[in-house]
Amino acid sequence: MLEFRLLGDIDVRVDGHRIEMGPARQRCVLVALLVEANELVSVDQLLDRVWGDRRPQRARETLYSYLSRLRTCLSPAGGVTVLRRSAGYQLAVEPDTVDLHRFRGLVRQARSTSDEGRALGLFDEALGLWRGEAFAHLETPWLSALRTALGQERFAAELDRCDIALRQGRHATLLPELTRRAGEHPLDERVAGQLMLALYRSGRQADALEHYTRLRHRLADTLGVDPGPELRRLHLRMLHTDPELASPSGGGTEAAPPVSTPPRPHQLPPTVADFTGRDDAVGWLESRLTGPADRLRVVALSGPAGVGKSSLAWYVAHRLRREYPDGQLYADLRGTWPDPADAFAVLGRFLRVLGIPDSLHSDSLEERAGQFRDAVHDRRLLVVLDDARSAAQVRPLLPGGAPGALIVTSRARLTGLEGAAHLGLATFAPDEAIKLLARIVGPDRAGTEPDAVAEIVRLCGYLPLAVRIAAARLAARPHWRLGQLAERLRDELGRLDELATDDLEVRASLGLSYRALAEPARRMLRLLSLLDAPDVPAWAGAAMLDVPPVQAESLLESLVDACLLELLDPAGGEPRYGMHDLVRLFARERAAAEESDEVRRAALERAFGAWLTRAEAADERLPTRTLARISGPARRWPPAAPAGPVADPVGWFDRERPALVASIRQAAGLDLADLAWNLAATTQPCYELRGMHDEARQLHQAALRACRRAGELRGEAVLLRNLADLWTSRPGVELRDKLDAAEAALRIFRLVGEPRGVADALWLCADVYRVSGRHAEAAPLLAEALSISTAAGYQLGECHALAQRAIISREQGRDEVARDLGHRYLDLARQMGARRDESTALTLLGLTYGELDRPEPGQEYLRQAVAVARETGDEVQETYALARLGQLYAVLGHPSARHTLAVALARSQADGLAFGEAISLAGLGELELIDGRPRRAVALLRRVLQLLGEPRFHFLRARALTVLGQAYATVDDDPAAGSAWSAAYALFRQIDNEPAADRVAALLPGIPVQRTVH
Repeated sequence: MLEFRLLGDIDVRVDGHRIEMGPARQRCVLVALLVEANELVSVDQLLDRVWGDRRPQRARETLYSYLSRLRTCLSPAGGVTVLRRSAGYQLAVEPDTVDLHRFRGLVRQARSTSDEGRALGLFDEALGLWRGEAFAHLETPWLSALRTALGQERFAAELDRCDIALRQGRHATLLPELTRRAGEHPLDERVAGQLMLALYRSGRQADALEHYTRLRHRLADTLGVDPGPELRRLHLRMLHTDPELASPSGGGTEAAPPVSTPPRPHQLPPTVADFTGRDDAVGWLESRLTGPADRLRVVALSGPAGVGKSSLAWYVAHRLRREYPDGQLYADLRGTWPDPADAFAVLGRFLRVLGIPDSLHSDSLEERAGQFRDAVHDRRLLVVLDDARSAAQVRPLLPGGAPGALIVTSRARLTGLEGAAHLGLATFAPDEAIKLLARIVGPDRAGTEPDAVAEIVRLCGYLPLAVRIAAARLAARPHWRLGQLAERLRDELGRLDELATDDLEVRASLGLSYRALAEPARRMLRLLSLLDAPDVPAWAGAAMLDVPPVQAESLLESLVDACLLELLDPAGGEPRYGMHDLVRLFARERAAAEESDEVRRAALERAFGAWLTRAEAADERLPTRTLARISGPARRWPPAAPAGPVADPVGWFDRERPALVASIRQAAGLDLADLAWNLAATTQPCYELRGMHDEARQLHQAALRACRRAGELRGEAVLLRNLADLWTSRPGVELRDKLDAAEAALRIFRLVGEPRGVADALWLCADVYRVSGRHAEAAPLLAEALSISTAAGYQLGECHALAQRAIISREQGRDEVARDLGHRYLDLARQMGARRDESTALTLLGLTYGELDRPEPGQEYLRQAVAVARETGDEVQETYALARLGQLYAVLGHPSARHTLAVALARSQADGLAFGEAISLAGLGELELIDGRPRRAVALLRRVLQLLGEPRFHFLRARALTVLGQAYATVDDDPAAGSAWSAAYALFRQIDNEPAADRVAALLPGIPVQRTVH
C-alpha cells in the first residue's frame, strides 16, 4: 500500500516502510507535483514553486536532476512515477493515497451529507490525518502561502465539526477544545460563539457572559469595532435566559445563531508594523471607502514595483474593519507572474470561506461569479485584490453593488475598470524615506549619521521597497556604520546586488514587471535605459528603436501603464518620459545581457543624432547669433527628413537642457566626437542667451577632449573658438587662457580653410587685446577680420569687426568716430536681423551719445537696447543694457537711476555676471557720491575694482578710479585721492585716451575737486 503524507513532515511509505525522498529542494519538487496530483505542472511553475524569485544559476538543470532522482526514489512504489509531458511534468497517482487530497475529499463529503452522525465521523477522519503543520521543515514562498491556506481549511473544518457536535449535545466534551481554540483565536467571533454556547449549556451562564464581555473589550481595543450582530443576538438571548437556547434538541439550528449564519472571513495579511508616511493617500482612500454608499465602491492603486501599493492597501483595509463588519476577503492575483491567478479558482476559494461547499460551486466562470455576488449581497464586506494584471482579471471578482467595496492594486493603471477611483503611487518624499529607515534601524543609530541616512535613501531612489531592504540589512548588521552601506550603494554596477535581503529583492520585483511586457516594450525599456538623460521625449525613444514616433509613443505609453516609466507633465505640448534610477539600472543589466555592443552603440548614436537634428532646427530660429554656424558631418536622425521648425527655440532649449547636457557628456565619453562637438556647438548660442557660461564651458571642454582623441580638427577649432567667446570679457578667467584658445582656433581654421572661422577667431583675439588695453595690437587683427568677412560675404563677421572698432574708438575718447561706426554697426545688424547685435549697437550708441553730452538720444538708444534684448529673451544682454542705462541715469540725476541699477545688480549677481555687477556698482557709487555719502561710494568703487581684476577693462577701471579719487577727496583723504587719480591717468594714457588723461591730470594739483568727472 502506498501513502503520501504531506500534512506534517513529508512522509512517503510503501507497505508501511518509509522511503527516503532526498534533500529539502527535492522534496519541494515532490510536493509541487502531489498538490496537483494527475495534473500537468509546467517547468516554470515548478521552478517558481521550488525557488521563487531566488533561482540559482542553472536552475533548470538542477530541477531535471531532482526529477530524475524522484523517479528512482519512487521505483519501489510500483507503477507510480514522474511522467514527462510536452508542456511539463505529471505525477500519476490515486488521489486517496495523498493525505491532502483525502482530507479535502472527506471534508467535502461531510459538508454535503444530511446525516450529522456520518458527517461527524467524516470530519473526525479528515482532521485525524493532520500530524502537525503541512509540509513541515520546508520553506519556499509558494509553500508558505499554501501552508497558510491549508491551515485555514483545517480551521474551517474544525469549526464545522464543532457546530455539529454542539447540535448533538456534546458541549461538555467540547469545552477543553473550545477553550484552547478561543485562546488561539481571541478575535474570532465564530469560535467565541461556540465557546459561549458550550459554557451556557454546561450551566456556566456567568462564564459565557464574561467571555462575551472580554471579547467585546478586546475587539474595541484592538480593532476599534464591536461584536457582530449574530454574537450580540446570542448574548442578548443568554441575558434573557432564552429556554430554546438551553437544549440542543429544542433549539435546532436556531439555538446556535453563530453557527447557522454565514461566516465573516478575515483574510487580510497582517498590516505592516512599521508602516510609514502616505498620509495623503490614506486620507484619500478612506474618504472614498467610508460613509453612505449607493453603489459598489472600487478604488484602484497603481504604481511601480516596490512603491508600497500592497502595504497601503492592507493598512487601510485593517483601519476600515469597523466600516466593513461582515468581513474582509483577500487574494493575491499574481498579475506580474508568468502564471497569474485564475479568477475561477479565486472565486472557488472565496465561496468556500463564505460557507458554500465545493459541491455547490458552479463549473462556469460566469455562474461562479454570480454565486459570489449572491453570497455577499447586502453585506458590508471589503475585498482586497493584490497585484492584478488587468481589468479583465478583476471583473469576475467584483462583489456587486452597495454596501460592498473593493481595493485592487496593480502595477498597471486599470483604466478599463468601470467606476473605479484611481490613485497612482509615486516614490516616497525624502523625509518619508528617512523616517522609514530610521524606524527600522532605530532613531538613535540613524541620528548618529544623518548624512549617510540621506545618501542611502537617495541612492535607493526613495523607493519604499529599496529603503526597507537597505534598512533591513543595516538592522541585521548592528556593527555596520551606515556610511558603509552608503559607500556600497554608490557603485551603480553593484547597487541592485546590495538591495536584496532574505526574500526581498529589488531586481526580482522589477523582473516580474519586465517579464510581463511584450518583447517590443521590453526592448524599448532596454535601449532607453542606455541614455544618461533624466527624461526623454517620444522622438528620442523612436530614434533608439529606429521606428516612427507614433509607434514609439505607443510603446512608451505601455511602459507607463506598467509603471516602468513615468509620464511627466508635458511642457510645450510634448510628453516626456522619466525612468526611476533603479529601473534604469535593472534595464541596463538586461540590455547588456540581451543586446550586442554594436546594437547598443548604434541606438545611442541615433538618439544623439535626434537631439542634434532638433537642436539645429531650434538654432535656425534663434533671434541672435554671436559666431558663424559651422557644423560637421555627424549622423542626424531621422537621416532623410530634418525636424520641423521650432516655434520657441529658447523654450525648447530650456526643456531639453538636462537631456542635452547628459547627451553631450555621454557622447564625449563614448568617443562619439562628431556628435559631441556638433551638439555642444549648436547649443552654445542658447547658453549665451541664458548666461549659463560655466555649464557651456564644461560641455565644450568635454567635447574638445573627445575631438583631440579622435583627431577631429574642424570640431576642435569650433570648440576652441566658442570657448574663447565664452571666456572673453568674463572676469575670473585668465586672459592668457582666452587668447590661447582663440589663437589655437585661428591656426586650425586657417589649416582647414574655413574663412568664417578665421574671421571669428581674429576678432576674438582682438577682443582679448582690447580688454588688456593693447589697442594697437587689436587694430590689424580687426582690419583682417573685416576684409575676410567682406570677401566671404560673412555679414556677422563684419558686424563684430565694426563693433570692436567702435568700442576701441570710444575707449580712446574718439566719440564722433565711435558714433559713426556704431551707426554702421546698427544698420548692418538690422539688415541681417541679428537682434543681439542690434541691442549691442544700441547700447554702444547710447553710451557714445552720453559722452557727446547728448543725453536725450543716449537714453532713448539705451531704452531701445533693453527692449530689443527683452523681446528676444536675451537675458544677459538685457542685464548689461540695464546697467548702462542706470549709469547714464545716475549722471543725469534721473529718479529711476537707483532702481534701474539695483535691478541690474541683482540680475548680475544672480546670473554670475561679474562685468554687469561691476558696471552696476560703479553707477551706484556715483549716486552715493552725488547724494553726499562719499564713504559709501568708496566702498562700492573699491568693490568694482576687485571685480574687474588685473590687467583688464582698462577704460572702465580708469573711470572707476577717477570717481574713487573724487570720493577720497571729499572725505579729505588727499593721498588716496592722488593715488587713485594717478592710476586712472596711467590707464587712460595706456589706451591712448588723451582727452580723459588730460582731464584727470588737471585734477591732480587742485585737490579737492568739486565736480564728478564722467
